[in-house]
Amino acid sequence: MCIVHRMTFRARQRRSAQLGQCLARLDGVGIDGSGCLELRIFPLAGDAPGWHVEGRWRSVAARDAFLAGETLCGVLAEAIGADLIASLECALEPLQQVA
Repeated sequence: MCIVHRMTFRARQRRSAQLGQCLARLDGVGIDGSGCLELRIFPLAGDAPGWHVEGRWRSVAARDAFLAGETLCGVLAEAIGADLIASLECALEPLQQVA
């Protein structure tokens, strides 16, 4: 089974590129035996200024460890401190079978 967690970051006006650079620090975080199956960072579709961060985790505990971890907290603190985020939305999908 796996759990999917998505975060949608809407960027402040003219700050999407900066927000993307900040979120890029998450690339590859957790994919080292910590229970992360995949972590993707990609821009919102169309002209919307912002980014998606989508993680697939082996367990709720692995997901929670990432969400409470130093790297994510540091990235969020930097983005908030630089006033890059207009809004943040989180979504959780039901458990899925791991292929």
